[in-house]
Amino acid sequence: MATDWSGRKYRVLKALGEDIDMIIGVVQPAHADVSWFLHSHEKDDGIGALVKVLASFGIVIPPKVNPSRLPKPGLWGRLKALKLHLHNSRAVDYPWRRPALGAGAVVEPCFVYYLMPEADSACVKQHSRSLEVGETSFFLSCLDKVCRDRYLTQPSERVWMMPHDFRRSLGITRQSGNCTAPVSVRLSGQPSARDIFVQLKGLYQQGILWGSWSYTNFARVLTDSMIKKAYTRLKNRAWFGVYANMSAWQTPAGAPAALAGAWLLSAPPVSAVCPITAGSITWEGRTAFTLQLHPSLNADRQAAMDLMSLWVAYICDAAGVTHGEITPHVITMQDMRRQAKRLDV
Repeated sequence: MATDWSGRKYRVLKALGEDIDMIIGVVQPAHADVSWFLHSHEKDDGIGALVKVLASFGIVIPPKVNPSRLPKPGLWGRLKALKLHLHNSRAVDYPWRRPALGAGAVVEPCFVYYLMPEADSACVKQHSRSLEVGETSFFLSCLDKVCRDRYLTQPSERVWMMPHDFRRSLGITRQSGNCTAPVSVRLSGQPSARDIFVQLKGLYQQGILWGSWSYTNFARVLTDSMIKKAYTRLKNRAWFGVYANMSAWQTPAGAPAALAGAWLLSAPPVSAVCPITAGSITWEGRTAFTLQLHPSLNADRQAAMDLMSLWVAYICDAAGVTHGEITPHVITMQDMRRQAKRLDV
């Protein structure tokens, strides 16, 4: 198998003390405990990890075979796309707010998640359609609002990383490996879901994903030392955060209904270059949200839970979903590592 140059940088981040595991969770109402799975991002992206988890439940997800809407441009087009990607990924000196910890509180890496009921998930989906945007743009607009209010001391431009599965554009059907092209979305002021949707559409039309893919694979010509220097230079300056929407999934026809009524959880690793990490995924109509805060933000578990509550409440309020107190779940990363199965051994 060819070297996965895109995943190589994660090995370097691990050597620098960062956690590089993809997190997958399976929540089944009939089971008291969540089934946790960890998988190194050096080997697979979120799609690769999730497909392996589902296969462990007897659910085989076939690869997508419909043609890509992003045909490969010529050399000049790819160079223009690379220039656009680099321009859109410029670093920002964020005016971070690092709240003081409460009495007895400690910085504790943890994983926070919220399970949205199926009826509420349907309402949120319908609201996105009424805005003529995708759920990705709607969810990110709400996430950006609560994060900028919570973690910036003054108005500032924010750069969000959004990973995209690039397999169809590459013309490959294998589901393993890192085949993700991350797009940087630059937000300022108080952008609406429509603003984000229009920006993303414009970037796609300019072929930015091809520029991102080219840049991601520059790892083949970089030494470990060069990657380490870039990481050190960009800590807390590269991206405000990363938001990964894994979209909607269904049990394929003929597959066992092993996860009927379940929720899936999915999240990329958090790092100092993406100190706010959020995700969402919909399994058979039920949407789940995930959130992690990097220790560099001086956040304890309550801070992460509060941010998740604000995010979900803002989504529900905007979509007209009646709700009481939003109570997310939380697990420390230490406990998760004790409970989780590894998929990459």
